[in-house]
Amino acid sequence: MAGSPDLYETLEIRYPPPRAPAPARPPPPPPAGSPRWHRVCHRALGTALLLLLAAALAALSTLYVQGRGELRAARAQLAVATDPLWPDPDGDTPSAAQQRRDRLGRWLQGLALGWRYHRGKIYLFSGQRQPWAAAEAACAVTHAHLATVTSAEEQAYLAREARGGSYWIGLAATGPGGSWRWADGTPYSPEHSFWAPGQPDSTDHGRWGGEGCVQIHPVGAGLWNDHNCNFSFPWVCQRDLSVP
Repeated sequence: MAGSPDLYETLEIRYPPPRAPAPARPPPPPPAGSPRWHRVCHRALGTALLLLLAAALAALSTLYVQGRGELRAARAQLAVATDPLWPDPDGDTPSAAQQRRDRLGRWLQGLALGWRYHRGKIYLFSGQRQPWAAAEAACAVTHAHLATVTSAEEQAYLAREARGGSYWIGLAATGPGGSWRWADGTPYSPEHSFWAPGQPDSTDHGRWGGEGCVQIHPVGAGLWNDHNCNFSFPWVCQRDLSVP
């Protein structure tokens, strides 16, 4: 149709308003077993291990400081306990100080060989068996004697360390008229003896003779028992640290 307006010129096209974009969703966690999941686990594990390591190092540092303090205290106690062994800077001559150092060195070497320290003395509980006289000779090789026991405290220590075993000590009927005598020459005192009930009984062993040597014995919780000197038992050597 000539002269009529174009239909498309008058047609108003309305477009819908634009939609707001949907909010972004967080990506789903990677499935277990995927490489990314392993990386996450490794990072978490590494962090936890670092924290544990830091805590352990802090604890070790504390223990180290405490240990140093305890070591200094132990050294001070040892110096007091073994005072005769330590050089006196105000009174010792160089030769006397050297003798003390040599004595201390022998003592420390003895401890390394199985000797046990107790109140100024060292003791060796043998692992072998010998008659009484051979046991005393074995002690003499180490500049010691079979143990002399003159106090309840020392008796209790030896009985405890014997742990139920039978060990020769240094008492034997070798004095005048078969009287008791200590191997190191210490006088025997009945008031400071620790016989088990009924001992000594001087049992006769026939061709072996009677009982004239003393041992720490399990009967009576480590109290003394007399036995025939020719029988073989382990023994206890004793050395006083104040004696060169």
